[in-house]
Amino acid sequence: MNPMTDPAPAQSAPRDAFALLKTLAERHRARQDAPGFAGAPLLDLSIGNPDLAPEPRWRERLQHYVGRDDLHGYGEFRADLNQRLRERFAAYYQRRFLPAGAPTLLDPQRHVVDLLGSKEGIFHSLFACLKPGDAVLMPDPSYTVYQSTARLLGARVELFACDERGQPRLESIRAEQLRGARVLVICSPSNPTGIALSPAKLDEVLDFARRHDLYVLIDRAYAEIAFEPPRGGVLGGAALPAPGALERVLELHSLSKSCGLAGWRIGFAAGAPALVAKIRAAKFNADFGIFLPLQCVAAEMLDELETIAARNSAVYAARMRRFVDGAAALGWRIAPSHGTFFLWAPLPPGFEGDDLDFVEALLDATGVLVAPGSGFGPGGAGRVRIALVQAEAVLDEALRRLRAWPALRRDAAA
Repeated sequence: MNPMTDPAPAQSAPRDAFALLKTLAERHRARQDAPGFAGAPLLDLSIGNPDLAPEPRWRERLQHYVGRDDLHGYGEFRADLNQRLRERFAAYYQRRFLPAGAPTLLDPQRHVVDLLGSKEGIFHSLFACLKPGDAVLMPDPSYTVYQSTARLLGARVELFACDERGQPRLESIRAEQLRGARVLVICSPSNPTGIALSPAKLDEVLDFARRHDLYVLIDRAYAEIAFEPPRGGVLGGAALPAPGALERVLELHSLSKSCGLAGWRIGFAAGAPALVAKIRAAKFNADFGIFLPLQCVAAEMLDELETIAARNSAVYAARMRRFVDGAAALGWRIAPSHGTFFLWAPLPPGFEGDDLDFVEALLDATGVLVAPGSGFGPGGAGRVRIALVQAEAVLDEALRRLRAWPALRRDAAA
């Protein structure tokens, strides 16, 4: 059985990667805090919690706006500032994803809504598309928050397979999976796999959605963490410029990874006006908008986002090369990702079977924690996700511990 290409059964509820990781980390910390602990302290490469912080000047800009007395009320009641924020996002999208001279694509009022991070966007986007009993289609493996949110809303999760290159196999979606289907969810570049949709596959996704009258939710949180330069100055992967896409596609964007603002919580949903309106209405009843000083700083950052993201992408690219090369020296061959700060790795030579068994054995022997691939869906079985969100010195320490693990050394040399 090939776990990347064989379709998962409908309604297959995967292990929850994040619940598993929380349990494993807490168990290891309890052991290392106990008297007489002789193992290695926890070195966590499991969670994608970015360690890169915004440059000092952006923190200074935030302090400047925090110092203003007029920016501490509800964000919802400063429509002027929120309009400017959405205008800056629309301008960013235009120059980043469309060729020079192209007609203006996004109306900031109709096509853009700001979010408390793209994770909030996942919930509100699915809430806007689904009602209990509807079906949502998503690739296997995929980020578990899509699955858990859909189930929380009473929707039916239908997983479909990816091919050996990590591209969605839409032809594997069965007729019974399409019954009641309302939305297809894609992440590109993907968490957990680091694979970006090819241009041909993106066209196929949009055509499939049109033929089956589906909304498409494309999570682009890692769009700027890419390791190949834009062609002609245009960053690839955007769906909204395609003919008809603005009627059925919603893209989620985030400043968390590109700008090192994970804890600041700011992102955007852009696309279909009907969905944007529903998200805006839901948010009016759930919160009163993003902290106004943050809106002001984010509007400024959007004007320089390419430069900020390029700096962070270079850091993650260097870490990726360092870890991939270090693992290769141990006989562990890991393909570099298209984007994101994740590596999607097969189990090392000599380790077969359950990826969770490998994760537990690795943690117990070395203190290094990575995420089990099966926690992202049955299609992730036999793989692990490695988050490169630690400094190079920490990654070197992880590789040193791996070299010292007799099981890995013996199997790598065999």
